[in-house]
Amino acid sequence: MQQKAKGISARLNQCLDELDVPEHPRERAAILSKMLDIPRQQAWGLVEGTLIPDDALLQHIADELEVEIEWLVTGEKKQG
Repeated sequence: MQQKAKGISARLNQCLDELDVPEHPRERAAILSKMLDIPRQQAWGLVEGTLIPDDALLQHIADELEVEIEWLVTGEKKQG
């Protein structure tokens, strides 16, 4: 479970890097919180890799970052 959270966090942080979001975790969590309209504590868990988002939040993250859920969860691109 924790490995899955860390993988999602790594890919989420990669997307945030591409958006030039500051690297400091607190700043990053604050920005992500506003971007996704979620509590800052929840955003912190996503950034730090201590929280696995539910399916609805995964979809919201994928939509906001314009990535596939499959990639966000597994790191693999969807075939087809």
